[in-house]
Amino acid sequence: MSKYPKQKSVFHAEEWLHYFEENALQRPLILWDHGIVVETQQRRPLLRSLQRFQVGEQGDGRHLLEAVARTQNPEYQAAMALFIKEEQEHSRMLAKIIKGMGGNLLTSHWSDTCFVLLRRLLGLRMELLILLIAEVIAQVYYKALFDGTTDIVLRSVFGQILHDEDGHVAFHCAYLHQTFSKLSPLVRWLISNSWNLLFRLVCGIVIWDHHTALRAVGMTPSICWHECMQAYATARQSCFRPTLKGHSVELANQA
Repeated sequence: MSKYPKQKSVFHAEEWLHYFEENALQRPLILWDHGIVVETQQRRPLLRSLQRFQVGEQGDGRHLLEAVARTQNPEYQAAMALFIKEEQEHSRMLAKIIKGMGGNLLTSHWSDTCFVLLRRLLGLRMELLILLIAEVIAQVYYKALFDGTTDIVLRSVFGQILHDEDGHVAFHCAYLHQTFSKLSPLVRWLISNSWNLLFRLVCGIVIWDHHTALRAVGMTPSICWHECMQAYATARQSCFRPTLKGHSVELANQA
C-alpha cells in the first residue's frame, strides 16, 4: 500500500497528488467470491452500523470540489478529486458487504444529512474540519471492525478503508495546518477550541448510534471514546501545531 507524505511546514499538493495516484494503483485483491460469513451475534448490529457509514461515503463531493477550485491550486484540486474517488470506492465496497450479508442499502440517514449541512455552512477550512471529524472517528471505527471480525472479505475491506482513512486525515491536516498558520494566535485558539467542543459532541452521538456494533466486535463505548479522543488529539496537533519562524515567508506564499 502507498505511504502518504510526512507532514512538513509547507503543504506540497503535488506530493499528495502522487500519493493518491499511487494508492489507486495499489488496491489489494478482495476475495469477494469467497462470500461473507459473519457470526450470528455480529450480523444484525454490523449491518445496521455499516448501512449508516455507507450512506456517508457515497456523496459526489461537488460542493467540496467547488470550494477547492477557489484555491486556484490545480494539484490540490486533482488530489481532492482522487480523495473523493477513494471515499466513493469505500461506499461501493461497503455496499457489496451489506448486500453480501443479506442487507439493504439506505438512501439517506439523519446523521449524514446533518454532516452535509454543517459542512456547507462556511468556507473550505470549516468544511474540512467538519469532514475531519468523520474521518478521525472512522479511523477508530474501522480499526475496531478489523480487529473484531474474522471473515477474510470483511477484514480485507476494513483494512483497506483504515489505510485510506489514515491518509485522508493526514492529507486534510497538512492542508489545514498551512492555512491556519496564517491566522493570528487568538483566531487559531478560537477555532481549535470550537472544533474540540464539536468533535466531542459528534463523537458522543456516533458512539451512541453505533454502540451495539462496537460491542459486537469487542469495543465498549468508553474504550471507543478514549481511542477517538487520542486520534483526535493527534489530528488537532497536526492542524494547529506552531509553525517555525523560518518558514513564515514561504507559507505566506502558498495557496
